[in-house]
Amino acid sequence: MTVLAVLPASASIASAQLHALGDDFVLASWESDGPEPSGRVVPTLDGEEVRPPYTTLSVRTSWGGQRVLSILRAPRISGAPVRFVAQSRVVAEVLAEPQVPDPDPAFLLGSLDAPSRLRVVRFLFDFARSTPALRSDAGFAAVCRRMVLELSPTPSPLVARALATDELLLCGGSLSSGFGEVTGAVIITAGAVGPSPFEVCVGSALDRRGRAAMSLLVDKALCAPGNLLVVLGRNGLACRAFSAVAPNLPSLTERLSTRRDTPLELRQYILNALAQRGRSDATAAAAVRELQVLAPLPKRQVADAKRSIGAALDLAVPTGDGGLFLAGWVHDPHGLSGGLTVHTPFGGERRLEVLEHRFPRDDVAKLFGTAPSTDRSGFVAYLPGAPEPAAALQVHAELRLGSGGSIRLVPPLRPLSPADARAAVLGSLPPQHATPLVLETVIAPAVAPLHAAHMASRGEPETVSFGRLPETPAVSVIIPLYKALEFLRFQLSSFATDPGMAGAELIFVLDSPEQRDELVHMLHGFHALYGLPMRVLVQPANYGYSAANNAGVAASSGRTLLFLNSDVIPDQPGWLPVLLAALERAPGTGAVGPKLLFDDDSLQHAGLYFDRDVRGRWYNHHFFKGLPRDFLPARRERSVPGVTGACLMMTRETFDAVGGFCEDYVIGDYEDSDLCLRVRKAGLDIRYVPSVELYHLERRSISRHQGYTRGVASEYNGWLHARRWAAMMEELAARDWNDLPPPPALEDSLMRPLSAGAPTDTALPVAVPGKSRLFGRANRNRS
Repeated sequence: MTVLAVLPASASIASAQLHALGDDFVLASWESDGPEPSGRVVPTLDGEEVRPPYTTLSVRTSWGGQRVLSILRAPRISGAPVRFVAQSRVVAEVLAEPQVPDPDPAFLLGSLDAPSRLRVVRFLFDFARSTPALRSDAGFAAVCRRMVLELSPTPSPLVARALATDELLLCGGSLSSGFGEVTGAVIITAGAVGPSPFEVCVGSALDRRGRAAMSLLVDKALCAPGNLLVVLGRNGLACRAFSAVAPNLPSLTERLSTRRDTPLELRQYILNALAQRGRSDATAAAAVRELQVLAPLPKRQVADAKRSIGAALDLAVPTGDGGLFLAGWVHDPHGLSGGLTVHTPFGGERRLEVLEHRFPRDDVAKLFGTAPSTDRSGFVAYLPGAPEPAAALQVHAELRLGSGGSIRLVPPLRPLSPADARAAVLGSLPPQHATPLVLETVIAPAVAPLHAAHMASRGEPETVSFGRLPETPAVSVIIPLYKALEFLRFQLSSFATDPGMAGAELIFVLDSPEQRDELVHMLHGFHALYGLPMRVLVQPANYGYSAANNAGVAASSGRTLLFLNSDVIPDQPGWLPVLLAALERAPGTGAVGPKLLFDDDSLQHAGLYFDRDVRGRWYNHHFFKGLPRDFLPARRERSVPGVTGACLMMTRETFDAVGGFCEDYVIGDYEDSDLCLRVRKAGLDIRYVPSVELYHLERRSISRHQGYTRGVASEYNGWLHARRWAAMMEELAARDWNDLPPPPALEDSLMRPLSAGAPTDTALPVAVPGKSRLFGRANRNRS
């Protein structure tokens, strides 16, 4: 672009000087007696605007004039006039020369006060920040070094203190108390100038000399002797020289573990810097986790019965999606507290103004001598927020006081695995205080992302096979296992002696991998004894009932699926073909389930239905539970709202069409009724088949899961189930299921229990292994 300038009398045009700034840029300077140039100053070469980038700075000198500095590309035409134009007037000019001298720092900074000198140095750094070619120019780096050393001739040392990772060091020094707020940091090496990869951390405490500790996390390659750190502040500039790195530096974890007096702001600075680097550096990401785990903050609470206020954070779980779950207690009979402020390791802050969800804490009541009936010191809370750069495993908090003071609280380290964190959240309050509001606003927002993270961590199960399974089984029998293995000998002996099980594909899914060797040894012996082919899938961890069944389906090949609990024992042989026939007999049937009995021969299950409790919450119920085995209404095959997953049969086509078992429920509860409701939503029927009778030793596995029995998992699952299915359960509950007769043509045959002499042609179409024929029918008379 051509710049048209009006040239006034030559006396009004300042004579500029050019100084080399490396290979590609020059610095022009001139003095002016007039006011600071107004408007944009445009450098031109032979009347043409110089190609950007360029910039100009004007600072006032001590004699009252202006010193103007302009950075522009080095002119390549020797002898050509370089003019500087402001508001169409030439304000300075100089002739381009083939050799441009380096700048003289004493000349450029002379006659300037401290703030103006700082502006000149910052002017160079700011232009370099926006010009990548200049940052890596060794000549420019040399100019910056001379300018900085003109202001700070003897830089103090910056010493490496600890090894953060293989490539990052923690360095330390100090700043004067009057330095003021730090606004930036630049590192000058022999060949480059650039911003420090991390900000500088300045401590709030002063040492005996009145100086504040300064720390910097920096790449090891930048810590070479001779390199300079330039700290820029609102009130000045500080220069520090990197010292040689000492051998055998301690690791950052060792330093924080041994120096318990490490300031909290330094700890947060380190974690935040590593977390930022960890987005692209796996080593730094690992260091963030290791520092929190291996050098946690010590727990801090106020639990002194002599004090009028006490508090503790027992649990603080950042949930990975930005949320934060809190559980603890506050004893404040005089109303001294004014809310809670929580700080994360990466500088985040959350405020809780009111502890809304309170419940009794017997331990706190006992400590402070208050009546348990009036104690409401316990609390849980959920604070939403934005995700942080890394997983926060420990926070700290302040219980704010009305006077402006505070009580510092530090909870223990968050449980490391998502499954353990989920269990901790579910165990944070008594089940009777898990109201629908608490479940919806506190428990669910915390549990859902933790559960999702746990489920996302699973790998492929290990497969162990015994014998050759049928290639085209009519039925795949899938049996989840967790802890309770003692019933397998009864279940497998009944399978092995039942001709109706011939041709079934038998798949066990172990959800407690610590029992892998025990189970494999056990099944190896049963296979040697009975010759019964089977397969075991060993899950990497416990992912729950739904995931176990879904994994079993993925590994199976049968066109029909039978989901069977490990504590379900058939009453007599021939039951599987009868159940299969019931599924195939009535068109539009999506699932079937049998009659289940307690070990005292009373009814445990004759179909599943839904009803509300006295508080209006939906629960699953079993028809005729506890009534005699031969109770007449329980002997009729009929449609039911659902059947229990303890023994549930459906086709693979139906299973795939409804999406399999939902894996959103925790541990194992409501998944079977959720599946049945999706079957009904698809327009398919569910039938109860009383002619098949099995014993069910109810809930033997789940009772061994501490994460379920000690918390509110059942309440959470029930809330989730009702949230999704309340409308359909309401509709199903309005029907009178006892008045629905079976199809007339089938009534006589289906009302009769399966006879002891089941015909052999009910067997599935694969030969029974010869060895299994040596054993008699399972004994019906159980103790």
